[in-house]
Amino acid sequence: MNNKFLASPLPALLAALSLLCAAAAHAAEEDVSKADPQRWYQEDNSAKGRLQNLNKETAAAYAEALQGCRSMRGKDAAACRKQAADARSQDAARAQRIFKDYQGGEPAATPIKGERKPMHKHGAKSAAR
Repeated sequence: MNNKFLASPLPALLAALSLLCAAAAHAAEEDVSKADPQRWYQEDNSAKGRLQNLNKETAAAYAEALQGCRSMRGKDAAACRKQAADARSQDAARAQRIFKDYQGGEPAATPIKGERKPMHKHGAKSAAR
């Protein structure tokens, strides 16, 4: 009785095992003799290089946002696309500000919202008392 129970799953198990072995052998045939392009490892810290990188990131973020809008319909989709376009405009403006800051060398220090400004010397004396 036990032989009847194992007879039908055994061929299926053997077929699955052979497919798994064939897939593993196919995956091992990858050609690794080609090296990565050298440009992938050359850092470009110039202002123009940074701007190009920021523009690529902006375009990728916009494409990702639009991809998320594709599942929506009607007014929701239109609002989603408008929000994505607004975010892209803000990102592009930010990239231009960063580019202008780096053209002259060091970036200009921009205060962080909510950050306290350093006290003047006379304020430091009164705080010490």
